[in-house]
Amino acid sequence: MNGNQLMSLASRFCSLILLVAASAVAQDSSPGIPISHQLTINKCGGCHQRDAKGYMRRLSYMRTTPEVWEEAIKRMMRLNGVVLKPDEARQILKYLSANNGLAPEEAKPIFWEAEHRLFRDQSDKIPSPALQHTCNYCHTIGRVLGQRRTKDDYDKLITMHLGLFPGSENTLRPRRPQGPPAEVPVAYSPSVVGFPAVVAPPVSPIAIRADGKTPADAAVEYLAKNQPLFTPEWAAWQSVMRPPKLAGQWMLIGYQQGRGRVFGTVTIEPGATPDEFVTKTELEYASTRATLSRTGKSIVYTGYSWRGRSTGPKSASADPGTDPAEWREAMMVSRDGNTIEGRFYWGGYQEFGIDARLTRIGTQPMLAGASVFSLQSPSTTEVRVYGANLPANLKPTDFDFGSGIGAKRVIAQTPSMVTLSVEVAPKVPSGVRDLALNSLTAERVFTVYDQVAYIKVAPDASMGRLGGVVAPKQFAQFEAIAYAAGADGKPNTVDDVPIGPVPARWSLQEFLSTPDDDDVKFVGSVNDSGLFTPNIEGPNPARKKQSNNYPTNNWGDIWVSATYGSGSNTMQARSYLVVTIPVYVRYDQPEVGQ
Repeated sequence: MNGNQLMSLASRFCSLILLVAASAVAQDSSPGIPISHQLTINKCGGCHQRDAKGYMRRLSYMRTTPEVWEEAIKRMMRLNGVVLKPDEARQILKYLSANNGLAPEEAKPIFWEAEHRLFRDQSDKIPSPALQHTCNYCHTIGRVLGQRRTKDDYDKLITMHLGLFPGSENTLRPRRPQGPPAEVPVAYSPSVVGFPAVVAPPVSPIAIRADGKTPADAAVEYLAKNQPLFTPEWAAWQSVMRPPKLAGQWMLIGYQQGRGRVFGTVTIEPGATPDEFVTKTELEYASTRATLSRTGKSIVYTGYSWRGRSTGPKSASADPGTDPAEWREAMMVSRDGNTIEGRFYWGGYQEFGIDARLTRIGTQPMLAGASVFSLQSPSTTEVRVYGANLPANLKPTDFDFGSGIGAKRVIAQTPSMVTLSVEVAPKVPSGVRDLALNSLTAERVFTVYDQVAYIKVAPDASMGRLGGVVAPKQFAQFEAIAYAAGADGKPNTVDDVPIGPVPARWSLQEFLSTPDDDDVKFVGSVNDSGLFTPNIEGPNPARKKQSNNYPTNNWGDIWVSATYGSGSNTMQARSYLVVTIPVYVRYDQPEVGQ
């Protein structure tokens, strides 16, 4: 590198430093959100100065989720020397989440981010290509859509990324080539007959938009217009926001992939502050009658955003999806304070979870659902009906399963469950049914069917990660879902009826993608419950790919196959599974539920 090149490089570096410094000093002239919390002012005001209107640089010009605020606080401590005690950090996090948070209507579309749901693809959640080719390269789109800023602060955010992550310049503000174009040597491709063909010059790696805007400018323009700092939703929520009154008993209805329906109760008691709570959870898995008993603590941010942690006794089961020592909770409290919905999750990659809905228990009877997903016509079956405050001395005639289905005998009952003997008449039309108990109705509780037409494996594609030595494993849970033909009597048509999960025989099959493929021997195994367990990470001396003669990792892609039935009624379905290496670099993991 000659002297001129060194001077040019130094000039660019100094320009970037000055740009970052100017961004830090410049004050946004737009209206902001006043900061009045004294601890926040004391701890953050040294860098984020506060003006006469109460506006603090950067802080007053953004709103976001508790997770993003927590990561910002940690970054200030890690990079800028802010000293905070744990209780001080919690107080600041609570204040910023309430004063500069999101309204429920703003948070709901991206709440899957807080729930740590795994998606095969986020493409259907990206509202604009301007975000897909900038922010989404590194962040989940939920992280991006969970923020509201002024245009000036979006510009500062871009500048911050350029300063902290210089490599992002190639994506956000790529430099256009200057001077005369470089000569491209003529290249030829061989041809079987005739003369060689001239190969077209390579496409420039720099993305030049037709409108002349850089990718960063396009992203900022979209975000400033569609995610501004002030919105009607936020203004409306600020006028009614308050700590929710959640003390009492709650009926829980849930579902865990691979284990089925979950019913139970959650007792919520007040904690140390109005937005903190103590919980006791009692659950039962309807398919196996297995029970869980757990205790926990939670915080409700911004008046509706529940974050919690729940612990239980150490499980003796080797199944990682069964009774974890700790799970985390992300839920949303309804505006009327009578329902709470979200997810309990655990695992090295939060791949296990229970979709949960809590409903406040009052003095009146409540109906939750049934233990079965389907009833076959004709049959006689034992069905457990779950609820709360169920009346004593119930009679079979108190229950209504719909035409052609009758409760014949009450076998046992408690205030939260009734066991019935149910008879289904022959030739009852297939379809989804409600369940009624006197004046109570639970919608779409079970399906009536005559026979299984086919099965599908859910999910139809998934991912696992090797681990167990220096990184956790990412497991993958599969289910075999049965379907009955609908009124037209033809399978695989729009009127088919889902019957629900059925017990299947599971196996792994090779997905042929390279010569001498042997992935199925090394990636891992699947058990009788459809749970795939990945192999350990690291080079395996017993495995050598065709491309070289050195040990390679246990990664690969395979089919996960389910078989149901026997003889001429045997049915099969499969799902695609990619097993890859661990996420060796783990970014800051929010702990807002502690």
